[in-house]
Amino acid sequence: MIKAAFFDIDGTILDHTGDKSIFHDSTATALAALQRKGIKVFISTGRGPALLGEIWDMFPFDGFVTFNGQLVLERDGTVLHRLVHSTEDVRAIVELCRKEGLPGMVMGERESWPLMDAPQVRGLYKWLGQEFPPLYDPELAEEKAVIQLTLYESQETAGRALSPVKGAEVVSCGPGMVDVIPKGGGKEAGLNAVISHYGFKREETAAFGDGMNDLRMIEWAGTGVAMGNAEPEVKAVADYVTTPVWDDGVRNALLHLGILTGEDFK
Repeated sequence: MIKAAFFDIDGTILDHTGDKSIFHDSTATALAALQRKGIKVFISTGRGPALLGEIWDMFPFDGFVTFNGQLVLERDGTVLHRLVHSTEDVRAIVELCRKEGLPGMVMGERESWPLMDAPQVRGLYKWLGQEFPPLYDPELAEEKAVIQLTLYESQETAGRALSPVKGAEVVSCGPGMVDVIPKGGGKEAGLNAVISHYGFKREETAAFGDGMNDLRMIEWAGTGVAMGNAEPEVKAVADYVTTPVWDDGVRNALLHLGILTGEDFK
């Protein structure tokens, strides 16, 4: 029996195929049916809490696995898990990124700083509706914990440039973008923190995703579901491949797997 279900955001519960993000009614009703059945419903995302504004408001999720598993929060803000980069690793990563010209952002729990002045980074802050802040000062590592860095670079290039930093790991988060997380992190670590807190078993979890940073989560979960629009590598490790996000993918998977039945929607 499934007791906790975890959902990626972009391409899994949010459809970005048109001009705006759509949270389809079929997805919303399916998530509500899960909660009525007593199943915990968690987001599992590479985003940090500061980028979850619309997500917090659009559905009463039970909690959030953020920063690719490094920070796990219940809906009331209670922290279930927190993993940060060491001060030494932050300094080394920043130095190597600037030396190799890898643009991106340094992310704390509630704030972020650009590594360098670059069009991609300026574009992101503009999209967020925020002023472009001062560049990251490595001296901040002493007083403000860094959970993740996001770089506008391929996984191959970033991985090669940051290979001297043994305490960090580079994971893909989209075309031409990577997240740099502490070794031992990952969405699966966040899922494990949730079930440890609630006393659930691994086989009592289901995970839904579409991107490369969902791959290990889908492998780890008791039932791993890849969206029909997922990357081929993600589909290859999933227990079930459902229809795309725009074609009732979440609802169809929950019905096919027997996690929900038609009666649960009445």
